[in-house]
Amino acid sequence: MNTKITYRLIYNRAGKLGKTGKAPVVIEAYQNPDRRYFSTGVKLKPSEWDKKKNEVKGNPAYNATISKQKAVLEDFELRFPSLYGRAFSLDDFDLMKNQDMVIKPKKQQSLTAFMLEQIEKDKSKLSYSAYTRYKRTVSNLIDFNQGQPVLFIDLDYEFVENYERYLRDTRPAKKYHPNTIVNDHKVIKEYIQKAVYMELIKASKNPYLQFTFKKEPSDKDVLYPEEIRRIEELTFSTEQQHLEFYRDTFLFSIYTLLRISDVTNLRSSNLTNTDKGLLLEIKSQKTRKTNSPHKLPLYDLHKAGNELSLPEQVLHKYAREDNRPIFNRSHPKLNEHIKTIAALAGITKRVTFHTARHSGITWLVILGLELPHIQKLAQHSTIATTMQYVHLAEHLTGERLSKIDWSKTKHKL
Repeated sequence: MNTKITYRLIYNRAGKLGKTGKAPVVIEAYQNPDRRYFSTGVKLKPSEWDKKKNEVKGNPAYNATISKQKAVLEDFELRFPSLYGRAFSLDDFDLMKNQDMVIKPKKQQSLTAFMLEQIEKDKSKLSYSAYTRYKRTVSNLIDFNQGQPVLFIDLDYEFVENYERYLRDTRPAKKYHPNTIVNDHKVIKEYIQKAVYMELIKASKNPYLQFTFKKEPSDKDVLYPEEIRRIEELTFSTEQQHLEFYRDTFLFSIYTLLRISDVTNLRSSNLTNTDKGLLLEIKSQKTRKTNSPHKLPLYDLHKAGNELSLPEQVLHKYAREDNRPIFNRSHPKLNEHIKTIAALAGITKRVTFHTARHSGITWLVILGLELPHIQKLAQHSTIATTMQYVHLAEHLTGERLSKIDWSKTKHKL
């Protein structure tokens, strides 16, 4: 028997297209007179296959993937005699799964399918914003790969580098901020590591062993007290009346420092009437690191003389008899209307719902509350995070100083 094995790619071996109008690309291993065929996981339309070059048209990622798969077969053939002490035959490909050099995916054939399955399993542990961000990352990966799933075998340093370049420079939609790109990498890295634990990919094949990323320092967007006051004093026309609810929800976050995920999950069962006023007890949707709920004495926050505190006034305005969420609106809808409200108040800064939390913390720093107390109210894990807001408060002092007309002051040297 001729022991020489030749490899070639074959498109549409069966001579028919599937329901999607595509056919698979397979690797043929030929050893006279026998043949074996190996799936590449790549399916294409006829127009996507270059017959002359025998490769995928205009898709270097797919061609690289197929080349790697072919290289794995060739490498095993070359190593076989030293491993088993005899000549290689096509039937010996069955032994590949017993070699450390090859890990055969057990359940998932692609990283993207694996991620989607795991994200759904993790959904109960994720905040709404984290869940949507994780799903967005998978969509970005598929878009980058021209609408095709990303296979485990695709993963290498070059793939990750090209993916970052796509998000930063060539993505058809709005380009991402560098820190948003970092967040995408973190999600992918997390699920690749999970795939390693489940033996779907070898640890040595994890591209993030070499690829590193780091967030850029960025200033937090905040509203200062006089800007918050303008939002509080807004009046709405009949057509704008629906904005009052969104305005009050935003202000409630400023007063309480609660994140959007906690505000939109707040229910009557989280509130207790005490002899002093309302006490709020809630478990953070973001951290969920402790069984102890976050306790917030609403009656002591932003007191309004002898009246109810400002956060208590908001809650009394929207009190519910059932236990459904009090501020039951989607995060995108909240962010959409907050931008409109900021514009009505004459605020030209970039404002999102999360600006409320930053603004509330900065306000407390300006008022002079001790940092350890602010740290506890804001649920910061370290005082260093709280210290970032000191810089924002100092910035306000600088702004005010720059507006003073010193020529009008009376003084003599």
